[in-house]
Parts: sequence; C-alpha cells; structure tokens
Amino acid sequence: MAIGLGVPCWSFGIQHLKGLLPLEGAAQIVRALGFDHTAIGWAHIDWPALRADPIAEADRVRRIMEPLGLDIDDSFIWFKNKYLDEFVNELKCTVTVPDKRMREDNFEMYKSFVAFCQAVGCPGITISSGITYKDDGQTYEQAYEISRDEMRRMVDYGGQYDVELRPEPHSESMMGTLERCQRMLDDVPGLMVSLDYSHFMPQGHSEEEVDVLIPRAGHVHARQANRERLQCRLEDGILDFDHIIGALKKHGYEGNVALEYVCVNYRGCYDIDVITETLKLKNELEGYL
Repeated sequence: MAIGLGVPCWSFGIQHLKGLLPLEGAAQIVRALGFDHTAIGWAHIDWPALRADPIAEADRVRRIMEPLGLDIDDSFIWFKNKYLDEFVNELKCTVTVPDKRMREDNFEMYKSFVAFCQAVGCPGITISSGITYKDDGQTYEQAYEISRDEMRRMVDYGGQYDVELRPEPHSESMMGTLERCQRMLDDVPGLMVSLDYSHFMPQGHSEEEVDVLIPRAGHVHARQANRERLQCRLEDGILDFDHIIGALKKHGYEGNVALEYVCVNYRGCYDIDVITETLKLKNELEGYL
C-alpha cells in the first residue's frame, strides 16, 4: 500500500477549542487543494451532539465528506469534559487532569468518540498524552502514572473496535522527549503515536534519531521546522523530507502523511500562510512518494 498525502480539516479556521470556519468550509478547502485524505476533530466536532448520539454525528460528518470524495484517516480530541466551566487553554483538556471525576468523564467522551470513529471509518484517535498540572501541585511522575493508566484503558477499549490511540508527542506532554516517548511506549502495549518530526527539531534532534519512533507510528504529520520554530516556511526549514519519506518506506509504514500547518496561538504557529505552505510542501513530498 502506497503512502498517501492528506491535510487535516483543523488546518483551516480553527483555534483549538473555537471554530471560526465550519467543517463544511474546511473540507471544501481540503478538496480544492487536491487531497483525498483528511482528519477531523478540535472545534469542528459538535462534542455535546457526539456524546448524546455518536452515530448521528458520524452521519452528519459523512454527509459532508462523501460528496467531496474525502476519507478520514485520523481524528483529534481535546477533552472538554462536563466539569469545565470555561475553555481557556486546550492544554488543560488532557488525560492527566488531577480530578478523578474529570478523568472518568474524559473516558466516557473517549468511548463516544470511538463509536463515532468506527462509524465514519476513521482508524485512529490522536490526543495529547497530558501535561503536568503544576498549579494543582501535581508532579511529573504523578502525571505520568495517570497518563499511563488512562491510555492503557483507552488502548484496550479502542482495540475492541479497531480504533488506535495515537498520542502526539509535543514538548509539554508526558511524551515530550524521545526518552519519555520510549518509556511510555514500553509501558503501554498497543499504544501508537501520531509522529510529527517538527516537535523534535527545537530539541536539537536529527531526523535519524526520531526515526526510532516509526515502528509505532499510526499516523504521521509533516510541516517544516527549524531549531527555533516548530513551524516555519519551507525556505526556513531544516527537515529533510526525502530522508523521512525514505525511512517511512524502509520501515514499511502504510499510512498517510498529513501536512499539518496550522494558524493557532501555540508556540509561534500563527504567522504563515497555511494554504501556500501546504501546497509548497505537497509539491515537494509528491516527488518522494
């Protein structure tokens, strides 16, 4: 099976927990840019509706995607659970929240999302592996243990429906370094990752060092980055995508690569032309497939 290229709907008109462009509009942009594969989540999902009836929400999404010829290869959930009064920071909506009531509600959300993904044919769910809630007195090791235990039960539950759990390693998370990724992958059998090399460039890693995660990659993200920025213009980037695509092929990766440029208030990812950079990288990657 050949590697395909996609772009997530959340690249367009999303501020993590706030949607500025409806899913219909974002999906039309994906199609106009020449992609057949996309991912959904963030604020494009009607989370209260999904929790009430995941199959009905899946039907709504299919009615948008099918006429455009788009298939869904990934999804993303921020856990906006029912105990949160306001949604100021998406990084607070993670599996490591100290309040056990919230974690139980997160798991109920996850179960509904698994049913949704199965209904739309989406093979995996991307999440954050969680942060350390320092303001609540939580230590890293306490957060790690919660993350490990929560993801173990999510892997077990999703596995019953052939839906993978794919935390995306980002620097603030329990899997924010290569060492921490390897520890969690060792501790949670069946756990996959949404692999994005850009998160490791400001840490000083080479592509070859990050390749170690490929065997556990359920999905792959791509965008240019450098030592100062985890997202930048193609001309300012240092990532060798010829090497990355070659390494994916060498390891037998059979999924898609999502070109994930975003415009969000997160670590400087707000000052590029998402559409232009997506097309520039698409043209480059097509030469390596």
